[in-house]
Amino acid sequence: MHEPDDLQDESSQDPDFEDQTAVSESAVRTCLAHMRRAPLDYRLRGRAAELLIGLGRSQSGFRILRSCVDAFTFGGFPLRALWSIKLLELHGGPGELIERGYNLLTRQYARMPNREWGDPIFEMPTPAPNQADLDALPEDFSEVERRATDIIRGAHFPDRLPRFALLSDLEPAAFRIAAEAMQLRRMRDGEALLTEGEVGDSVHIIVFGDARATRIQGTDRSAELAPAELGRVGEGDVFGEMALVTDSPRIATITAAGPVEAFELKRDVLQSLGQGAQSLLDALARQVCDRMVGNLMSLSPLFSGLDAERRGALITRFQSRLAHPGEAIITEGEHAPGLFIMLDGRVQVSVQRGLQPQILTHLREGDVFGEISLVRGTPATATCTAVRRTMLMWLPSASFSELKNSYPKVVEAIAELGEYRLLDSLYTLA
Repeated sequence: MHEPDDLQDESSQDPDFEDQTAVSESAVRTCLAHMRRAPLDYRLRGRAAELLIGLGRSQSGFRILRSCVDAFTFGGFPLRALWSIKLLELHGGPGELIERGYNLLTRQYARMPNREWGDPIFEMPTPAPNQADLDALPEDFSEVERRATDIIRGAHFPDRLPRFALLSDLEPAAFRIAAEAMQLRRMRDGEALLTEGEVGDSVHIIVFGDARATRIQGTDRSAELAPAELGRVGEGDVFGEMALVTDSPRIATITAAGPVEAFELKRDVLQSLGQGAQSLLDALARQVCDRMVGNLMSLSPLFSGLDAERRGALITRFQSRLAHPGEAIITEGEHAPGLFIMLDGRVQVSVQRGLQPQILTHLREGDVFGEISLVRGTPATATCTAVRRTMLMWLPSASFSELKNSYPKVVEAIAELGEYRLLDSLYTLA
């Protein structure tokens, strides 16, 4: 969810509101002023709870956070519900409240037999005032708790809850482990959540706030090059997941554009998930695949002749596949199992000459392979081996045969690519 510029609340310009360590009676009263004018801005309730806890009114703060857990869980906002639980943990809330929160979240959002998910729910906070009228507020803080805990009153709860990104693919036990393992990161404006080139070991989900994705252009990393902005990520967006799937270096820097709160799930949690680890990896792979395939189809000349609707229909025919180091994806002399498009990783192409394989080339993101065998109906002319963990988009050979009738122009373009690839290989061997 993103707020238009004209709906940005006053808290984004109030240093006392921004500073998580600033605890004062004035800050509490200011927070109440905001809640009066922006009752749907859920961040204000968490802020009110933290301020009260900081002033020694812990029980009031914990009651506010409990009401947030309940309202967000049943209201279809699992990220916010988990955020409220993490605030309880952060401030030493009662163990029974924390346990209750995790149990409630797990029951509603973990994978269950015959469970059907609804559409994502979005809402827009009402505009905040230009100036907080502190003189009109009561001297005590009773209204703060009353207003912050009335979040359930009059609320609309959906018949079918939306999925919790990544976690709803997990069975209850694995869901609970992953939810508890998520770490809350609270970033100030300009702080980097991820840094381009570093070896990643975690995936992130933004709870609220906005961040910029930038990347240094060119290959000379030592030069003083201004990074180019690739886009923005906001509430509910998942990023950095490729690090869990393929061990790839970070391909971009993600920097907070204002205050940002995000969850971070580190790779080492996979060891605790048992069979659930594969479910989580599959969910990550599917998400990466859908996003990167969409980008690839928009940019690749292979699919330039298709409109958006037909590209979307074609995407659904592909499957995601993770190849491990040393795995032969296609073997020379055997029919290719399908058409492959590289999403991330590295693949070595080689042919057998005598006792030793001769390396022809290495494939990178966006490269297509397996097309020669499929188009000609002949055994593969080379072996394609994963050098490291590699994410692929895979169209099985049976589906490729159906593609000839539905998308003849795409198959024609693929055939031309195959002829060029074959000639290039012959030239390399020569």
